[in-house]
Amino acid sequence: MKLHKSRRVSITVPLASMGDIAFLLTIFFLLTSNFAKDDTRNITPPTATQLAQLEKQNISVSIDADGGIFFNGRPVGSPGVIEAGVAGFLVGKKEPQDRMVVFRCDKAVDQNVFEPVLAAISKAGGVIAAVGEKSKP
Repeated sequence: MKLHKSRRVSITVPLASMGDIAFLLTIFFLLTSNFAKDDTRNITPPTATQLAQLEKQNISVSIDADGGIFFNGRPVGSPGVIEAGVAGFLVGKKEPQDRMVVFRCDKAVDQNVFEPVLAAISKAGGVIAAVGEKSKP
């Protein structure tokens, strides 16, 4: 009886599709990541003579002319929600530039509305960057 040697099948990994997979994963992570949502509400900011340009924006808190409070573009009910949201975003961040919270407030809003929001941001450990317009000389 003659024994036949079985041929070994060599396994090849198609490397041409790896680029496609990497591209699709990149697109997936870009679409599912949480970018800072710029608040597009019609807010008339206060004016100042000296202003600095913000480098990056991670967290946004806004108060419109009607006194509505918004966290990253979404309406919230109270400053306590702002405190919890800011604290959640700042977990593990130590540097002041990483703890920046952009604060937009309409200039017609009463201080009884915006002061509790500012206190909530501070309690959560955020560094407040207030947005304003440059005043005309």
